[in-house]
Amino acid sequence: MTSIIASGNETPRFPSVSAGVHKARCIKVIDLGTQKNDYQGQVSWKRTVLIIWETPEELDGEGKPMTISKFYNLSLHEKSKLSQDLVSWRGRPFTETEIKSFDISKLAGVACMLNVIEKNGKSVISSVMPLAKNDKVVEQVLPTVIFSLQDFQNGKKETFNQLSEGIRNMILRSRELQDMNQDLGDGNNGSDLNVGDEAIPF
Repeated sequence: MTSIIASGNETPRFPSVSAGVHKARCIKVIDLGTQKNDYQGQVSWKRTVLIIWETPEELDGEGKPMTISKFYNLSLHEKSKLSQDLVSWRGRPFTETEIKSFDISKLAGVACMLNVIEKNGKSVISSVMPLAKNDKVVEQVLPTVIFSLQDFQNGKKETFNQLSEGIRNMILRSRELQDMNQDLGDGNNGSDLNVGDEAIPF
């Protein structure tokens, strides 16, 4: 008789960034639009972004930097995860002017330190910190991607077509696009501030 055996000891399909503190660089900032969140029967819609970093000292089987990502609500309220991580990364709070309209696309290409922990068997980002003074990260390896939902709605689909299928599908589930008949194209249809002597990275 043929057997099909299930096991709890499978090796993860994709390698992941190990727990610990790692040098990293932000390489992708992706606007996911307004996403539905159903928590214990309570449905809410929140504007969401995905930020992805490469970790040049953690390499995959092809010798390329591994990546790690984190989802955020697009809010700079002082209690939001995005605000807390960015303040930690910058090393200072946002000014009243910045907090009214801060362009997170400027994060792309900026280096940092990531504190990665293991949670439920997965590597997750616990905190984002600035590099130590005079410390450096090697040159970026993976390409920069900045995706704006507004650009997509205005017909600029090139960046969308560069995204993974999973991320594209998530964007298409956004409230902004749910009721729109989108032609996806390409076969996919169906300035630094300073405080004292220390530079603020963004």
